[in-house]
Amino acid sequence: MDLTKKDRIFLINQYKILASLYENEADHYNELIEILQSGYEIFYSMIDEWVFDDMPKEKGRLVLSILDFYRAIEDLKRSCKSEVLTENYYSFFRGFDGNNETEYMGFARFLINSQGKFAEQQQYLMKNDSLNSHMPMVEKYQRILDKWKELGKNWKLTEEQALEILNA
Repeated sequence: MDLTKKDRIFLINQYKILASLYENEADHYNELIEILQSGYEIFYSMIDEWVFDDMPKEKGRLVLSILDFYRAIEDLKRSCKSEVLTENYYSFFRGFDGNNETEYMGFARFLINSQGKFAEQQQYLMKNDSLNSHMPMVEKYQRILDKWKELGKNWKLTEEQALEILNA
């Protein structure tokens, strides 16, 4: 991170305020103040380590599309009560790999846990380790979405269509 002296002065003032407001975290803020005052650029990363890089819109749209698809699957499961469908490994949203698809997993958690969207997924949080699939899923989900689109992106799926899509 590149900081001008002006940036550093603003941050030092902010950290002084935070140190006085949050006494139990004052040591941390005082350390950051010293880093900034002394210009220890090697440690500037401590200032923004909790701020992630921007997530591209395309990745966000992909997560929303996946969750839309799984909403259609949940609607179908409620209406048809098919054991064949519910026994399919991909019959519920598995989440994303926490090690390799962290951005996707974080955004899905934000949508479901923080924003309360896609509430039908709450029931699976124990089954999918709070949306951590522990294996890469993006390619599988992309095949699912491609097949769903090929079949007309129908929101009222038949059991046969749903199984064809899930097995893509």
